[in-house]
This record gives sequence, C-alpha cells and structure tokens, in this order.
Amino acid sequence: MVISGRKLFHAAIVLFWIAVMALLIYRHAPIKGMGIAAHTVLPESAQRWMGAYLKGQKIGYTSSSLYRDVDGYSAYEEIHLRLNVLGTEQDIRTKTYVSISPELKVRSFRFSMNSGKGIEIKGKFTGKTLNLDIETAGNKTAQTMELAEEPQMSLTILPYLIKEGFKSGASFKFPVFDPATMGIQDMLIEIAGREKITISGKEVTAFKIRGDLQGIRLLMWVDENGNELREESPIGFTLISESKEEATRAVINAPDIIQQASVPFNLTLPPRVSYLKIRLRGIDYKGLELTAGGQTLNGNILNIVKEDISSLKPAALPVSGMEPFLTATPLIQSEDPRIIKLAREIAGSEKNSLKAARLLYEWVFNNIEKTPSITIPSAVDVLNAKKGDCNELTTIYVALARAIGLPSKMLIGIVYRQGAFYYHAWPEVFVGKWIAIDPTLGEFPVDAKYIRLISGDPGKQLVIARVINNISLEGIEYR
Repeated sequence: MVISGRKLFHAAIVLFWIAVMALLIYRHAPIKGMGIAAHTVLPESAQRWMGAYLKGQKIGYTSSSLYRDVDGYSAYEEIHLRLNVLGTEQDIRTKTYVSISPELKVRSFRFSMNSGKGIEIKGKFTGKTLNLDIETAGNKTAQTMELAEEPQMSLTILPYLIKEGFKSGASFKFPVFDPATMGIQDMLIEIAGREKITISGKEVTAFKIRGDLQGIRLLMWVDENGNELREESPIGFTLISESKEEATRAVINAPDIIQQASVPFNLTLPPRVSYLKIRLRGIDYKGLELTAGGQTLNGNILNIVKEDISSLKPAALPVSGMEPFLTATPLIQSEDPRIIKLAREIAGSEKNSLKAARLLYEWVFNNIEKTPSITIPSAVDVLNAKKGDCNELTTIYVALARAIGLPSKMLIGIVYRQGAFYYHAWPEVFVGKWIAIDPTLGEFPVDAKYIRLISGDPGKQLVIARVINNISLEGIEYR
C-alpha cells in the first residue's frame, strides 16, 4: 500500500483489534522475484515522517529510512500509534529492520511489536527457505517455511516502478509475505496516472497508484522520485507526508477503534436468540464463510439457527485424521509442555469430546481476565498473563483443545451486543460435529446473535478488511 521511505503498499488486516497495525505491517512484506540491479535506481533516503490518521483523527506517526551499507542496503521503520479500546488508551509501537543485498534480495528481517506485551519475529532467507525465530514473553519458537519462489522485500517494488517509469495503465502482481500473520498473499498494483493533490496546504502533481489485496482497495500518491505523499485504505486509515514536528505532535482524544468498526442494527435483540433472519448489504461474499455451522445464505438473506447439541453423539478423544486443526503453530503453542500440562489438568481423564470441550471452556471463561488488548496473541503469553480480549481467549482455548487431541480453530465475525454488532473472535471445536462456543462472552454453544465470516489462521483474516465499514445489516425476524 505505501512507498514510505522507499516502500510500497502495506495492507493486512489481522482483525480490527490490530487492523491499523496490520495495515502498517504489510509494508515490510517480502516480495517475490524482482532481481533488478539496485545501484542505478535506489537512492539513499533521509529519514521520512508520515502522520497517521483514522477517519480524520490523529492516531500517531511512522518514521522510516533506507541507507547503503558495506554490501547492500538496510531499511528501518518505526511506527507509534495511540488507540482507544473501549475507553482504555493503548500505545502500540513496532520496529522493523531489513537487510537487503545489492540485487534487492532480502537477506533477513527483524520485526517487533510492543503494546504492553511484546513479540519479536526474526527471519532469514536462504534461497526459497525462510527460517523464522519467534519470541513472545521469553518463549522462543523456531519455524521453517518453504516458499514457491525466492522472496524479496516490498521496498524493492519502488525501484522497479521507477525503472519502468510510472507508466499510466501499467499493472503488476506481487506475492507478499506478512511476518505478523505468517501468510503470503498476492497484491495487484496499477499505475492510474497523474493528478494534483494538496499536501500541507500546497498543491502538487503526483502519481496515483491503486492496490488490491484480496479485494481490499487501496490508494496511494507518490511524487516523481517515488516519495509517498498520501495513502488511503477502506477502513478510514490515512497516512500523510509531514515534517517530524507535525508527525510527532501529541495524540489527543484517540478514537475508539471498537466503536469505529461497530455495525448498526435496526432491531433490539433479547439476551438469548435461537433464530435470526438478516438482510446483508454492501459486501462481496467472495472468501467469506456465510454458509457454515448454523448459517445459510439465500441471495442476500442470511438465516442463523442456534445449533442443537442435545442429541449429539460425541467423538472420543483423542480425535485423529484432522491434523490441520490439531497442529501447533508459532502462536498456538499446543505442543508447549506448559499448555499440555494445563490442558490435561483441566480435562483429566475425560474421553468424551463434548464434556472435555466444556471443561476447557469453563476454565478459560473463569480464569482469564477479560480486558481490552491490541496484540498479536500467543497462547503461552495468555497463559502467563491470564488476561486479554476475545483474541487472547480464543487463542488459549484453541491451544488447550489441540493439546488433548480436540480439533479446534478460530472463527472471526460479528456478534450482537447492546444495540449493534461488533467484530469478535471465538473458537469452534469438533465434538462429533463442529460447534461454535464463546469463552469470552460465556456461550456454549453460541446462539443466533453470532455471524460467522471466516475461520482459520491469521493469514486468512485479511478478508475482514473488505467487510469493515462496508457491511450493512437489516434485521427481519428473530425468536
């Protein structure tokens, strides 16, 4: 999404709880296969500053630089945001360092995020192999990823565009790797032409660039030297080129990101709803899982029925043959001895998957303090801190479930609370069939006030950005 400090287009929504952060994270994403000589097109840059805004309100700044070193280039960027989460202001800082060869191939990167809790991700590329080291709260995890092509860094896109001359109508496709979600996504870029824009009260002529990341439409304007002037995303997030003094001025009355993303609703629902009929508007259904669980979609009419588990025949533990939902990941550390020990203590000798699922649900609901949080959640971190929001509670639940052979995954969607729908995460477990539960709000199984949008790891959650601020709901019937 962006060419800030010689970078291009950063966009990834891990969920709205980290949406602004994730949009920024993608600017560090490695890009596959450019291989052009850098020394003729990649000038050294001074430190550059951009103010960050959410729907016109100041939320922070970014600072970036690119410089030559003895055998290539080094890029560095720092992001500082202040966000209000349900009345609690939180500071989020990220730092990213990238080492790049003279041929613009990424050698290594280091990404860290700290908003009260910390995570550091280090990556080193050897050909098409990416070796990752992830550290969260003192817990270290190593992972190796085999990629289809030898990757490079997103900041190598700009030299390529400079080399091509910003030709109007030209389009490009770049697969990008996001260190925060461990996922690879294709980004489409088009040079839309030149137009005049106003920056800091001055009218300038800029190249307009369109980006598309899984249907998320992004806009950016750069000058003829490739310096980013402005960027806009669908969720109301904007970056504007500013002086250091302007960019770093204090954030006053930070906007509440949860309220910003809420979805108005025309009906007042009671505490328990067994059936809900809704008309959907404003969104593309591609990539969404609207027909799953108790949901069926007919045209734009969504019917939601609370699942009946009274006659369910539970599977016996451990469940086999469902490895994708039983496997540990760098952030769902179901093979960590501490997670395994706790899961076994909670479930005991229980072999009935439904009863075991409820035991884990009750432990998470009763023992993890519910508090607003903007993090990249890790199961071990949640175990240590014993607090977090729906993402943390879902992450620890999924890890505990997988640790005892109970298939589990994360669901992302919206849930009705006090007159509106809010973005939310909750787990789904296989107990003879898949059932959705919510250890954050205390529902087993969830009722018909939950609208599932997607499931799976954070890399898939990017599609949520297409929904935020676009979805419209009309309640038709409930009971």
